[in-house]
Amino acid sequence: MEDLEIGRPPGKGKFGNVYLAREKQSKFILALRVLFKAQLEKAGVEHQLRREVEIQSHLQHPNIIRLYGYFHDATRVYLILEYTPLETVNTELQKLSKFDEQRTATVSVHLLSRLIVFPLYLSSIAMYLSS
Repeated sequence: MEDLEIGRPPGKGKFGNVYLAREKQSKFILALRVLFKAQLEKAGVEHQLRREVEIQSHLQHPNIIRLYGYFHDATRVYLILEYTPLETVNTELQKLSKFDEQRTATVSVHLLSRLIVFPLYLSSIAMYLSS
């Protein structure tokens, strides 16, 4: 943690928060997802987090946020993630209330490409992990 400058929290979730951060030496911008162990244990999702870390650490795709690394202390788990300044589709839709035809087509293409590509990544990861 001493290598990072922690900034504003651009997002909050059920199990913790996401912070904008910068590595002090290189000035590299990243997202730091901080999860609270007690909340993960209470919901019984520790195994899901382990699996997410295991899978995401092997993925490299332009449509999937990259996991650079992780660490933990007594009460929290920290995920070091690629920072993406783009809004989520949900945030954008809430602002606009509805998409025009062109935006709907663009979002649909992006979602479909993820639905087609992601299972291929998962199957390759499963083969890698089982070998």
